[in-house]
Amino acid sequence: MVIRKTLCFLLFLLSTLSFAQRPAGVWDVFDTGAKGDGKAMDTKAIQTAIDRCHEAGGGRVYLHNGRFLSGTIYLKSNVTLDIEAGATLLGSTDVNDFPNAPSKFPAYGGELVTEKMFIYAEAATNIAIIGRGTIDGRGDTFNGPFLSPSFSGRPRILHFRNCENMQIRNITLRNSGSWVQSYQSCRNLIIDGITVDSRENKDIEKPRHADALGRNTDGMDLVDCQLVRVSNCFINSGDDAICLKSLSPDEGCRDITIVNCHVTSNASGIKIGTETSGSFEDITVQNCTVFDTRIDAISLMTVDGARIERVSFSNISVRNIKGAAIFIRLGARNRTYRKGAIVRTGVLRDILIENVQGHRINGYGCSITGIPGFPVENITLRDIRLRFDGGNKPLMGDGVGSKPSFIANSPDDANREVPEKTEAYPRGEMFGRLPAYGFFIRHGKNITLDNVSLDVVEDENRPAIVADDIDRLDITNLKAKASPGIPETVRLKQVRNSPNLPKSN
Repeated sequence: MVIRKTLCFLLFLLSTLSFAQRPAGVWDVFDTGAKGDGKAMDTKAIQTAIDRCHEAGGGRVYLHNGRFLSGTIYLKSNVTLDIEAGATLLGSTDVNDFPNAPSKFPAYGGELVTEKMFIYAEAATNIAIIGRGTIDGRGDTFNGPFLSPSFSGRPRILHFRNCENMQIRNITLRNSGSWVQSYQSCRNLIIDGITVDSRENKDIEKPRHADALGRNTDGMDLVDCQLVRVSNCFINSGDDAICLKSLSPDEGCRDITIVNCHVTSNASGIKIGTETSGSFEDITVQNCTVFDTRIDAISLMTVDGARIERVSFSNISVRNIKGAAIFIRLGARNRTYRKGAIVRTGVLRDILIENVQGHRINGYGCSITGIPGFPVENITLRDIRLRFDGGNKPLMGDGVGSKPSFIANSPDDANREVPEKTEAYPRGEMFGRLPAYGFFIRHGKNITLDNVSLDVVEDENRPAIVADDIDRLDITNLKAKASPGIPETVRLKQVRNSPNLPKSN
């Protein structure tokens, strides 16, 4: 009898396990009404779980074993959104499911609106998105405007403003309508182990818009953020892969590290700019690879009055770069992004780029340039080894649709006068084919090239280095392939206070 009663009790316990309460601090979206079938809208169920989690003091909102169709979701303080491996948070294809809403914080153009976002938070603390699942923005279902900073018709996947203590880990973000992830005025942010797969026109050997118009699908945008650690990420994006920006003259990007990342892009790889209103300070990029990238591998620029200081790139490997391997630019486009903002004078100084190796680099040439009266300062390139394609093939530009534009080469490229283009949009191809196949350096002060090796696969008709209007240029341990018919490897013009320079050829 005792044995029978014990067995009955055990069977009763087993029969009730499926009805047991969820672990404390976990809100399963199925419990708030989610279907997870990829057809029924689960926005309300997911938002309800987030709201209840937040109201209870925090915890984890759990998505698992399904495809959860949704419009805009608002993440709140102390909430972790956990998307399990095999689960997908699926964006709606109806743009009306991503409404604009009033905000306390200015958007790209200065208006106090949220714009269109899939997952959004502002002024939240202790938030996270984790898990090995996928967030699919289904961006290829949205129409125009294209190639424009206006995102009125195309939602981003992640956008957070004025948030603190954030973590984004291990998630996959794919097929965004515009910027894949944007962090604006955020502090203490960790982005680790994520994958971004949001690249229209994946074939780098075709024109940029051969198969579809671009959607501004930047892989990661850090806008006026501080205390940021980006690590162990793979980013394949239709526009800039990792991009630091500043939209406010009173803010800036500061104390940022980017390590152990692999990036490939239809624009630039790892970039500071082009929106450069405030400051960029104490930024370190290490142990990264940049490959199959259409514009520049490494680019630093201030064109809207920003101050850029103490930036280091080290241990970077690049290959198959259609623009410049290294592009450094101080210009004066002077665009504003905040109403009534005053543009300051740009500063670009104290830059260290070392241990960079690259091959299959197109024929534009790299550049380090300021503008008359405003030099770039204290730029050091050390232990650089670059191998360019060389030759006299026309250089393919972006073009429109499937018809690319071409920049034809000229036998007299070595003597070409390079326009200043002070107000132009900055990118490695902005000057056309430079008069140096390696580095064109103009309007600088305290420029150092130490142990730089420059090579070309096919013979060139340009010197390796051209320097113009430089105060204190130091070139040591240069190894550069000479160009037939060019009398010097390094060409100097208006170079002052520079005793330690190599002799011609």
